[in-house]
Amino acid sequence: MKNPKRLFLLIIPFTLIISSWGFLAHKTLQQVSIYALPEPLGAYFFANQDYLVNQSVRPDVRRNEDKSEESKHYLDMDAAIFGANYRTDIPHDYTAAVAKYGFDSLRKEGLVPWEVVRVYGRLVNAFKMEMRDSVLFYAADLGHYVADAHVPLHTTKNHDGQLTGQKGLHALWESLVPEEQLSQYHLATYQAKPLVYIAKPQDFIFEILLESHAMLPELFQVEKEVTVVVGAEKKHMQVVRNGRTLNYYTKEFIQAYGNRLGDKVQDRMLVSAHRVASFWYSAYKEAGSPSWVNADAQLNKELMAAFQGEKKAWLSNSLIADKLLISLKNKRAE
Repeated sequence: MKNPKRLFLLIIPFTLIISSWGFLAHKTLQQVSIYALPEPLGAYFFANQDYLVNQSVRPDVRRNEDKSEESKHYLDMDAAIFGANYRTDIPHDYTAAVAKYGFDSLRKEGLVPWEVVRVYGRLVNAFKMEMRDSVLFYAADLGHYVADAHVPLHTTKNHDGQLTGQKGLHALWESLVPEEQLSQYHLATYQAKPLVYIAKPQDFIFEILLESHAMLPELFQVEKEVTVVVGAEKKHMQVVRNGRTLNYYTKEFIQAYGNRLGDKVQDRMLVSAHRVASFWYSAYKEAGSPSWVNADAQLNKELMAAFQGEKKAWLSNSLIADKLLISLKNKRAE
């Protein structure tokens, strides 16, 4: 998530703190990531599923107390400091990037690719050193940062549409649309695609960022088109909160925008889940596929049956109908 001073869901001067991808989306894709893992890692992570899913939002929560956290969730690739050839000229190596731009300048424009690599390295080491708690801690954080890199608006200085008269677009794309349409998503979209071993995480995360960045023109254009179709007068509704009258997107506009994008938000969310699983799997393999994971994954029959049952529900897209999606359980409890 970006600096709260830079994110706006509302059209009037009122700041609403939102999470990158939204808590619902982060928790959903983290759960789906576990089902995509091969054995024994899949079984081990499933045994710790509640922790991994619920802690997937920790980096956003941590930002409230840790000022250094803000810049770890994005990279404004089109910022002036990177120049016109930002697609090829930003060093993938952290030390080289700091040497070229300076740490303060780099932190201002975002650090997400280097944070992914840093946390990935910590996860590899935790696997090697048989540090069970640390494995889960870094896996949860890594999933968050990798997922954030898949959000187009985490790659541009026009991160909320504020430079094009489209304030609120950030929350609309990454939070409101998936929350409105999650029940329509096929959560096993990428199940047939095998996980890959990521030999060069520092290069792969930049590939992801460039993919995200390439989606921006359509994302902005569709918002303009839907505004014309729905009508500016039906775009927002007024809601009173704590004595203030605020402008929120209407359900009609959220649905129209999501429908006009087709499967774009769903696909980006679910491909990010597949990549999260690939990063986890790669860290495990780079650590030498430690035998302790296999030993710990010798689950009791009841838990293993639950794992197979949830994977079956995932593949048949019945996680929501079967009330197995942790993010929705939490949402109902809040």
